[in-house]
Amino acid sequence: MADPEHPPSSSAEKTVDAQHVGNGPIAAGKPATRQQLTAALTAADSTFKLQGNPDLYQPTRTPARKDNANSSSLLSTADGQERVLATVNYVASILHHLSASAPFIAFQTRLSLLARLKGRTLSKTPSSPITPSPSKWAALSSLASETRYTIRLFGLLPLWIWGSETLKSPPADPIIRTLTYLQIISNVIYQLLENVGYLATKGIISKRFVEKYGSLVQWDLWSTRGWFGHIFLEFFVLWRQHVLRKRRVAAKRAAAGNVETKEMKEEEDAETRAEIRSWRKTLVNNICWAPLCLHWCFEQGIGVPDNLIGVVSFMAGAWSLHDMWGATGKAIQA
Repeated sequence: MADPEHPPSSSAEKTVDAQHVGNGPIAAGKPATRQQLTAALTAADSTFKLQGNPDLYQPTRTPARKDNANSSSLLSTADGQERVLATVNYVASILHHLSASAPFIAFQTRLSLLARLKGRTLSKTPSSPITPSPSKWAALSSLASETRYTIRLFGLLPLWIWGSETLKSPPADPIIRTLTYLQIISNVIYQLLENVGYLATKGIISKRFVEKYGSLVQWDLWSTRGWFGHIFLEFFVLWRQHVLRKRRVAAKRAAAGNVETKEMKEEEDAETRAEIRSWRKTLVNNICWAPLCLHWCFEQGIGVPDNLIGVVSFMAGAWSLHDMWGATGKAIQA
């Protein structure tokens, strides 16, 4: 981010102007020297003041600067990079299918005809509207997707950390504990098979070795089935969390009785609302991903149209992107 003022540059401009004062070198040198000393002392005094009291320097946070700061903070984390790349991937896919759709092509043709008629009337030179090629959107979507594949090559490390932390401090509820263990195993299968298949397509791992245990298509299918296993189990986790939350709230109300104060109730309500919001966000994410993941679990799919895949995928992560953007803004203000 550029600073609003640049004292060294401004003092240099004053020096250049001062050297043109007077008719001779002696007359011109004294004012120049004085202004150089004055500028240097002023800059040093401002620096000391800012170092002694940083609150004196508070640049105005315009909306553009705020958005830039939010973007920088969002892209500084692995989750933020993945979310931004996923958004680019899905939006580019949506625009690709939109540009290739029959209604858009018909609309584009009408605009082209109108532009040609207008060109003949004014300059008698036909012109056509400049529109991006649908293949460019497909290329952008493919680039973002491949970048995400490359980043996920390191995905086994956070899964290892998740598994080790779960073993050290497992969930108290036996049902959620069992479901969590199964989810870890399912995710490891998904990530391991995806990494091997992706590296084989790049020639890093021998395709002959991989194809001994099935074709690359089969590796990809079983990798997706591992991911679907996580999504399937997550529905049971959400159900169990809902049951436990209702029991906990009922127990707290029964234990508090008439002793519960207004402040305690407001704090409890705020925590419950935050928990329910997070629960609903996970539910929406699961509902969006479940049909797509099931579609990719079969070589011929289950009939999900290609032009809806980008839309549904974007819907699955839109809530998380919104929350991550808001969280970066709050962190910057703090």
